[in-house]
Order: sequence, then structure tokens, then C-alpha cells
Amino acid sequence: MLLLVVLLFAHSACCGARATPSAESRLATKLLANYSPEMRPFNYGNRTLVKVGMTLSQIISLKEKSQELTTSVYMTYQWSDASFTWNPDSFENIHILRLPAHVVWKPRIILQNSKDGDFDVSLLTNVLIKYNGELEWIPPALYKSTCTINVALFPFDWQNCSMVFRSATYDRSHMELGFAYGEEVFVDRNAFQSNGEWDLIQKPISIYNSNDDPLYQDMTFYFIMKRRPQFYVMNLIVPAVLLTSLSCLVFYLPSISCEKMTLSISILIGETVFLFLVAQKMPETSFAVPLIGSYMLFCTTLVILSVVFSVIVCNVHFRSKHTHSMPNWVTYLFMDKLASFLNMERPSAVKQTFRIRRRSSVDAQKAIVIESSQRPSSILYNNQVERLLGGRIRRRNAPLDFGVVGTEGELNDMPCTIKPNIKNIAEPLKPTLKTICYIAKYLKTEDNLSQSQDDWAYVALILDRLLLWVYLTTFTLGTLAFFLQATMADYPT
Repeated sequence: MLLLVVLLFAHSACCGARATPSAESRLATKLLANYSPEMRPFNYGNRTLVKVGMTLSQIISLKEKSQELTTSVYMTYQWSDASFTWNPDSFENIHILRLPAHVVWKPRIILQNSKDGDFDVSLLTNVLIKYNGELEWIPPALYKSTCTINVALFPFDWQNCSMVFRSATYDRSHMELGFAYGEEVFVDRNAFQSNGEWDLIQKPISIYNSNDDPLYQDMTFYFIMKRRPQFYVMNLIVPAVLLTSLSCLVFYLPSISCEKMTLSISILIGETVFLFLVAQKMPETSFAVPLIGSYMLFCTTLVILSVVFSVIVCNVHFRSKHTHSMPNWVTYLFMDKLASFLNMERPSAVKQTFRIRRRSSVDAQKAIVIESSQRPSSILYNNQVERLLGGRIRRRNAPLDFGVVGTEGELNDMPCTIKPNIKNIAEPLKPTLKTICYIAKYLKTEDNLSQSQDDWAYVALILDRLLLWVYLTTFTLGTLAFFLQATMADYPT
């Protein structure tokens, strides 16, 4: 019986404690007794003043291709409602009350330029209510908004992305928008996570009131950001500059190797790959051409011109006397003017004479060695020719200066010109003399043809050197203009 009495007493005590509500519960019951969450509070004449603010947590991404800005923010809405006032002394000194968002009227302000169709906040957090009737609601949101990308200075560009908010239920005659944290987006440096590609420069807020429609009003949050170009400099610009500078060596490569076009076309394929990467990054817009796209097109044009000029140089190099005759203006322009201007003159006559004399002495020594190793019949034949023709057997490059033998009529039938210092010649030696003259004339023709080919090759070499300097100058000035245009652009401060 005693145990039963104790249990009944404990049960009655618990029920009595449970039946006594807390001060916060009594306050919520009092405030919501005759309250309707569908009724707009009247605290500014016939209007409801709602102060709107934004706390930026992170700029997640800005996609140039789809022109989409993704941000993580906390929205702030502040307004007043006379229905939520109480005396803190009557409710155990409670100054702030937290109620669920669905039991309180709250402004429905949506993102107008939403990209994915999600116009509202992500989570309905509790509403903070102060004892003087001031309400504050800070819900988190993950917004995807449209952002028009200006690609004129890419990758040294800056973008101005905006988020436009407007009331979805009331116009300006019923609800007025104001600033909660001033005319700038609030950024908590301790909680803000910086973006690896963009630097936030400015973040102003403006309220737009239309002159044409007095009932229209919206609030715009601006994010002015400057791109960090290190990624694109290291992965696009520097390889493109190095690859294009490699094409300058096309004009330093000898034409006889026939590898000029191979090198140029290989570089052209690499430039095409870089141009394709830039096109994949940029949006399909015709309002502006990206700076790096213009530079890549400039480099591609230079490489294509190098292919064209290489074909021309190879065509000039492999010309000969049988196919082309060298005009006088080519000789004057290239050999007389450009050769000295480009410091590409042929070796001087003194040096050539010295080399010829040195080579003659070497050839004489070789001739002695060869003569000592020849058969007796060959030595006898050479001695007979030298005795009968009145001279020595000439080298291939030596001038023809045979002592001419035979009568005047017979000399005219010879295939080469010889001096008439011998009137008569033995009949058996005339075929030998004709053969020797024919060989000498053939060698002279070959020397003239070789000289013509050397002249065309020399013109091609001068043309190569001229194109090298023109190409290098154009590429250097174009690259400097590209970087100067990027560094001298008007960025916001």
C-alpha cells in the first residue's frame, strides 16, 4: 500500500509539471492566438517596408560557355509587425522568440534571372522575432543566375554579374524594398571562401524604380569580378607563343632538306588544337572576339604564311638555267642590295684567289702522287698530249687555254676555241684533239649550269633570311601588342 501511494504521488507530480507551460510556449501561444500568416502587416502607411540584404558565402563558379553564375548566399529579410510585441518582464525576460517560417507572414522575394528555375531560397529556417515587433529571417540559398559574359579581353577580363530580386506577390504600392546592410553585399571574411579563378572587386546593391511604371521595383545585387589568368597563361598562352616562335626556324632551315613544309604543317596542327580549346571555352556569341582567340588566329595566319613562303623559297632554290633565266632586277635587288643589307655577301675575290691558289698547290701535290702511281702507258699518253698541244691537262674548273694546232679551216671545225699557235698537227692526233675539246666544252657547260643553280640557290638563301627577319619582327610586335592590350585595359577599381 505504501509503494502504491508513492507511485500515485509521483504520477500526479509529473502530470502537474507537464501541464505547466514554459514562458516561451505561453508567449508563442499568445502571439499566434489571433494571427493569420496570410495577412500582410501594415507598418509603413499602406505599405510594408521590407529591408533586404545578402551575405555572400562563396562564388562557386562562373561558366562562360553557358553564361551561368553559381553563388552560395544567406538572404536577409527584415520587417516590422505590430502583432509581435510583448513585455519581456511578463515572460521571464524573453527578448527574442524563434518561430517556424510557415506560421509567420514572410515576404516572397524571388530571383528573376534564375538559370535553373529555382527562384526561392533553399531552406525555410526559423524567423527571429524581437519583443518590439521587428522580424528577421535569414534563409540560406544556392542560386544559379544568368550572367552575360564579355569575352573581349579573355583571359585578362573582368565580368559584371547581377542578381535581380523582386516581390512575387506585391507591387510597390503594397510593399517597399530597402537596404538591410547598406548599399553593398556583406562579406564575412572569416566565413567567406574565395574562388580560385575570380577575384571579387566590387559588390554594390541598387534599387531600381521604373519611371514608366511607378508600381515596379526591384533590387539588383552586382558582383564585379576580375579573372585570375595564371591558369590560361601557363596552359594556353605560353605554349602558343613557344610553338609559334618555333615556326621562325622554318626560314633558317636549308631549302635543300625539303623539310620546311613538314615543320610548318606540324606547327599549324598544334595551333589548330589550341584554337579549338579556346572555342570550346567561349560562348557562341558574336558580340566580341576573345583576345586570346584573336592572338591564336594571328599565330595561325603567320604559320600558314610560313608554309606559303616556304613553297616559294623552295621553288626559287631548285631553279636552273634550263628552266628559268634570272632577270636583271633579281640580280640587282637580291645580290647587289639585299645581300649587303642582310650581311650575306659571298666570299670576296681575295679570299677566293687565296683558296684557289691553296687548292692548286694541293692539287699539284695530288697530281704528283697520282702520276707516280699511274701505269707507264698513262704517263706516256699524258706526256705526248702535253708535248703536242703545248700545254698541260687542265683541271675541271680551270679556263680552257689549249694550244691550237692544225690549219685554219680545221680549227673552225673543232668543238672548242684554241689559239692558232701551231699550224700543223699530225693526222692521227686530230680525233684525240676533238675529243679533248668536246670534253672541255662539256665541262664548261656544266660549270655554267652549276653557276646558274648556285645563283638561284643564293637568291633563295637571301629570300629566306629576309623572310626570317620580317616574320620574327611581325611575330614579336604582334605578341607585344597582345600583352600591352591586356595590361592597358580599363579595369574597375
